[in-house]
Amino acid sequence: MIIRLVMLAEFVAITAALAMPESLQSLGLASFILATAALVVAIFPSPASLGLTKLLRPGPVVVLAAPALWMALQVVPMPMDTLGNPIWATASAALSEPLAEIITVDLRATMLSLAQYCAVLAAALVTAVITLDRYRAAQVLHILLSIATIATAMWFGKETAGVAGPDDSTIAVLGVLLSCATAIRSADQIARHGRPGTVAPVRLLALSAATIAMIVCLAALLIRTNSTAVVAALLGSGILLSVFVIRRWFLGLWGTAGVFATAAIIFIASVTVIPFRANTDVTIALSTSSQVATERMLQDVRPVGSGAGASTVLLPLYRDVGIGAPRERPTAAAAMVIDMGWAFLCGLVVIAMLGACILIRRSLSRAYDYVYPALGAGASIALTILAFADHGILGLGASLLVAALFGLALGQSVSAAGREAISLESKEASDWMAGPAPASRPRLAPAFVTLWPRAALAVLGIALIIQTIWMAGWFLGGQSSLSAAVSAAAAWPNGISKPVSAAAAHEVPWIRGESRSRGDPALAADEQKTELPAASNAFARALRSSPLRGDIWLMLAGAPKQNSIQTAAMLKMSYYTAPNDLDLLPLRLSVALATDAVVRELEFRDLIKRDVSLVVTRRPAIRPALVAAYRSASAEGKIYLENLISELDPTYLDNMRARNSRQGSR
Repeated sequence: MIIRLVMLAEFVAITAALAMPESLQSLGLASFILATAALVVAIFPSPASLGLTKLLRPGPVVVLAAPALWMALQVVPMPMDTLGNPIWATASAALSEPLAEIITVDLRATMLSLAQYCAVLAAALVTAVITLDRYRAAQVLHILLSIATIATAMWFGKETAGVAGPDDSTIAVLGVLLSCATAIRSADQIARHGRPGTVAPVRLLALSAATIAMIVCLAALLIRTNSTAVVAALLGSGILLSVFVIRRWFLGLWGTAGVFATAAIIFIASVTVIPFRANTDVTIALSTSSQVATERMLQDVRPVGSGAGASTVLLPLYRDVGIGAPRERPTAAAAMVIDMGWAFLCGLVVIAMLGACILIRRSLSRAYDYVYPALGAGASIALTILAFADHGILGLGASLLVAALFGLALGQSVSAAGREAISLESKEASDWMAGPAPASRPRLAPAFVTLWPRAALAVLGIALIIQTIWMAGWFLGGQSSLSAAVSAAAAWPNGISKPVSAAAAHEVPWIRGESRSRGDPALAADEQKTELPAASNAFARALRSSPLRGDIWLMLAGAPKQNSIQTAAMLKMSYYTAPNDLDLLPLRLSVALATDAVVRELEFRDLIKRDVSLVVTRRPAIRPALVAAYRSASAEGKIYLENLISELDPTYLDNMRARNSRQGSR
C-alpha cells in the first residue's frame, strides 16, 4: 500500500509539473510531493527499498551528488580576487556596503536550480526503488507512456491551434522511446507466453496502445519540430531495436558485433542528416533557432561558470535591442556551459556515454525484462543529442519525466543473480534487526549496507523540505515586499511609469504598478513617508541576491533623498545591467537628465546619447518619453537634450518644445 501511494504521489508531481507553467509554485509543489515520497520510502522499510543497496554504489552516489555539491559551492563566499564573480564587487561599491564575492551572479536563480536538481534526483531514486519489482516496473512504464503521449498530444494541439507555448519536443522524443520499449516488451511476451494461434488480449491491447502512442509522438515530431529531434528519437529507438534483435535471435559474439556495427553505421549516416551550423560554438551547432545572444555569452564564459540558472539572468544583457525580437532560449548544452563551466558539460557527456554502455551490457546480461536498461541507454543517446539542439531537457516537467525514466532503467538493470543477492541481504538485515544484539562485529555489515541508502534518501527528503520552506518563505515574504515596494515606487516624485513598474516586478505577475493609496490625498502623503524608505530597503535587499537586475537599480536610482553620487552609481549599474531594455528608457532618461552630476560626466553623456538615438531613430512610438524627460530635466540636462535632438531630428525639437510649453501652461 505504501509503495502504491508513493507511486501515485510521484506521478502526480510529474503530471502537475507538465500541466502547470514553470514557476515558483510548480517547483515548490513538485519538491514537496517528492520530498514526502522520499521520506516515506526512507522511514518505512520494504523489500523494495532494502534492495536499493545494490543500486547505490559509492561511485554512482558520488556522480549523482557532484552537481548538487557544485551548485552549493557556487553560493559560498569566495576569497577575494579568486573565483568570485566581479559583479559582486561592483554592486558592493554601488550600494556602499560590503557584499561577499561568490561564483554565481544570481543567488536566487542558483538556489532554485539546486532545488530542481534535488527534486529530479528524488524522482529518479524513488522510481528506482519502486521498479525493483518487475510487475511495478511494467506499471510505471505504462504510466510514463500515458503521461508522455497525453502531454505530446496537448502540445501538438496547442501548436496546431496557433497558441504559443514552450517547445515540448523532448517529451515527444521520450514518448517515442517509451512506446518503442512497450511494443518490444509486449511482442517479447507474446512470443514467449502466447500459445500457437492465440494472443492474450491484455498483451495485444498493450501492443496496440504502444503503436498508437508512437504514431502520435512521431507525427508531432515530424510536423512540429526539426530534423534533429526526429534523428534523436530514431537513434534512441535504434538502440532498443538492436538489443531486441540480439536477444530475439540469440546471436553470438560476432552476431552482436555485427548488429552494433550496423547500428554505428546508421548512427553516422543519421548524423549527416542533422543540419549543423558552421562557424559557431559546438553547444549551439544543432539549434535551428536564433542563438545570437547565446553565442555572445559563450564568448565570455568563465571556467567555473556564472552560477546555475545564470544563463536566463544574463540573456537580457546580451540580447539585441528590440521589443519585437523573438524570445531566445539557449540550448541545454550552452546553458550548462554558461552556468557550470565547460568541464561540467564534458564530464556530463562522458558519463552519459559510459552510462549508455553499462546499461546496454546489463540489458544483454538479463534473462528477462531486458527492455528497461535498453530504454535507459537509448534515452542517454537521444537526450545527449537533444541537449545540443534545444532547451527542453532543462524544463521542470521534462526533467522529472527523464528522471523517472532513468530511475526505471536503473531499478531494472540488476541481473537475476543480483536480485537474489538483494533478497538474501534483505533477509539477513531483517533477521539481524529483529533478533538480539550479535556478539561479533562482522554482523554489523549487513545492517550498515542496508541502512545507509535509506539514510541518504532521508537526507535528500529533508533537504527538499527545507528548500520548499525557503521557496514558500520567499514567495510569501520576498515577493510581497517587492510588490509593496513597486506599488510605493509608483507614487515617487519621479513618476515611475507602468511599463517600468511591470519590468521591475516581472517575477510578480499581479503587480500593476499602481499605488494603493490613490483615494485620499492626505492618507497617501502619510503612507508615502513610511513607504518610501521601506521601498528603497526592499530594492536593496533584492539587489543583494540579484545584482544584475537593471530595473531594480534604476528604480533605486530614482528614489527620493538620494544624493547625486548615489544616483550616478546606481544609474550606471542600470545602464550596464539592462542596456537593451526599452521599457526602462523613459525613467532612465528622466533620472539621468535631472541630475547635473550625471549630465556632466562624459561616460554618461555617451550612454544618454545612445538612449536618445534609439528613441528618435528606431522607436518613434515612445517619443513622448523625451517630452517628459525634457520637462523634468535640469538646466544643463535640457541644453544637452536639445543638442542631441537637433543633431538627430531638428524638426522634432520644435515639436518637443511646443508640447512642453502646452503641458506646462496647464
